[in-house]
Amino acid sequence: QINGSSPSQDQAWLSQVGFVDQVASLPSWLSLKKLSKLGRDLNSTWNEEVLLQRYDQLEIPLDRQVNRLSGGQKHVVAVLMALAKEPAVLLFDEPLASLDPVTRRALLGIFLSHAYDKATTILLSSHLVGDLERTCDHIVLLSKGSVVLSQATEELLGNHFWATNSNENRSLINRLVDSPSEYLIEMDTQLLICSANESLRYQLDSKPAGLEEIMIARMTGKRVFPEAIRARGQ
Repeated sequence: QINGSSPSQDQAWLSQVGFVDQVASLPSWLSLKKLSKLGRDLNSTWNEEVLLQRYDQLEIPLDRQVNRLSGGQKHVVAVLMALAKEPAVLLFDEPLASLDPVTRRALLGIFLSHAYDKATTILLSSHLVGDLERTCDHIVLLSKGSVVLSQATEELLGNHFWATNSNENRSLINRLVDSPSEYLIEMDTQLLICSANESLRYQLDSKPAGLEEIMIARMTGKRVFPEAIRARGQ
């Protein structure tokens, strides 16, 4: 169900859902101008003015045919058209994967402004962790079809920290790290701890004997997600 309704039972609800697959499918023989007209004819909520502004922002010419666009441009066009439909819910499968860094950042900005201005729910799948933690307000981490983590982004990253110390002090650290929420990772001569345990953070901050040189820092998604999967044996 989406927003309490099932599209299979309520066909009218489909007009409130936008979806773009990982491989964008667009009529190759149409120009973007004609493609926009088609979208306007099929969708009563079509916002052509904003669509044209976004084409201009991303320097995509209206008179160009779809078959003359690069793979990344085709995907951007598909995403912008889904936004122009102004549905209640947008589903994007890897919308950033084929884009260069400049276009990716611009598109993320468009996502944020659209979600804020239109109160739209945007669900996107991506392997680009850095982009997700800067953009999404809630993250669900999946591995082999199972949910590993599901939490508000700020809470997730704020609650986890990492600490490094010499591998020589492993026995001391082992006595502190005894919860499933902690992961120990050997990195060359260093030992890295990933944890959401505030009590452990306090103990390490107090620099117990033998761990005077320990370093503690906030986790990033690039560190949290792989270790969360590894720790759960996924």
